[in-house]
Amino acid sequence: MEIKTLTVTKRETSGKGPARQARIKGEVPAVVYGEGQDPVSIQIDRKTFEHLVHGRGGEHAVVKLEIENEPALSGPAMVKAVQHHPVKETIIHADLLRIRLDQRIQTVVPISLTGRAQGLVDGGVPDQQLHELEIECLATEVPLQIDVDITPLAIGESLHVASVTPPNGVEILTDSERTVIAIHAPRVAKADADDAADAADEADGESKEEGGE
Repeated sequence: MEIKTLTVTKRETSGKGPARQARIKGEVPAVVYGEGQDPVSIQIDRKTFEHLVHGRGGEHAVVKLEIENEPALSGPAMVKAVQHHPVKETIIHADLLRIRLDQRIQTVVPISLTGRAQGLVDGGVPDQQLHELEIECLATEVPLQIDVDITPLAIGESLHVASVTPPNGVEILTDSERTVIAIHAPRVAKADADDAADAADEADGESKEEGGE
């Protein structure tokens, strides 16, 4: 995976006031920490950062962090957490974790369902219960997504994490028994079947009463 360069500026002061001023200027206040170094307050151009986390890298993108005029503090990092405004949903803060490219890291990647399940062709209803997987691999080997082929799934069947094949060098940490997607019977058909079963039970009950008179 190509590691993009993210150029940021060091904030000389921290706290709510400076962070608020950074947001007014179109910057995202953030903190970078890890690898035995002291945390460093930084600010990132909002448009650049939004483009990064809304792109293929997602909110756990791996970047080559360049802190302006601070080469000793620069290096590879992973977006660890992104905080959004509760109403506007804009990004208001971020945490970045320093990493080493020669060591395995743990992160999450999205699941991409491929193919069209036979159960859907037959009128079934999809129920995707898992949208991302926790994985471990080298930072340079983090896949943009993990493809999961659902073509063979029929109505009443489900696919679990244990059946997902990760790319070479990638280990899936998510519980293998968790369900990725299930194909349920059509709700209308199920309701009709339930009504028919209730009607049959009612008729059977009336027949027994008549027989007992």
